[in-house]
Amino acid sequence: MQMNLPKPLLEEHGKRAVIFLHAYSGSPNDVRMLCRFLEKANYTVYAPMFKGHGTLDPQDILDQEVDNWAQDTRTAIDYLKNKGYKQLAVFGLSMGGIMSMDALTKNDSAIIGGGSFCSPIFKTETNVPENFYLYAKKVLNYAGLSQEKIKKKLPEIADGAKEQLKGIESFSESVSKKVSAIKVPVFLAQSGQDQMIDASTVFKTAQALEQSKMTLQWYPQSDHVVTVGPERKAFEKDVLAYLESLPWNEE
Repeated sequence: MQMNLPKPLLEEHGKRAVIFLHAYSGSPNDVRMLCRFLEKANYTVYAPMFKGHGTLDPQDILDQEVDNWAQDTRTAIDYLKNKGYKQLAVFGLSMGGIMSMDALTKNDSAIIGGGSFCSPIFKTETNVPENFYLYAKKVLNYAGLSQEKIKKKLPEIADGAKEQLKGIESFSESVSKKVSAIKVPVFLAQSGQDQMIDASTVFKTAQALEQSKMTLQWYPQSDHVVTVGPERKAFEKDVLAYLESLPWNEE
């Protein structure tokens, strides 16, 4: 059986370039529909893949350091700059949003906006380890491992995910201390039915953006992956409206 593993996505259209970073147990597929929508509006869209992701072994993710993903984010920004894009916006879903907000704190003059979707920038209750466990189970089944092997692997994976989440939380805490330094306009999206993180944590992020013009959109019917939820079309229009409001330099 031929497996279609997720791949990074790059579609070059207009001069306005946008990066979308995926979630912890996700892939560029998390943001594919949003990218397709923005392509039609003549945006260049890039959804890179974090190291360790897009394979049939969840352990590949657990073998990574959180700093590697922050580095992947910088590499993605440099990649588009080297392609000649002078202005960029950077967004991320969930963990990807922690990375995009980190990028916004660097005050890189090429980054004129960005934001996060359902991202725990501030410490909050999460169901991330449980969710990673379910994700791992699904992937290992998909990879064709015997039930016996899967049973053996899962406890290690559960421990690994708990350990890695501590690293993500401490990285996120360092970002939360710097968001007040962000000067570009920021777009925050949050789902009302978020089953992964406490939805109200977005208000802490909004409050911390002291120097930034901030847009906060709430999607009452959506769950954690707002990019593919029931309010996806409204969400896509909101992201586009925000992008259209940025100070793109079009000469």
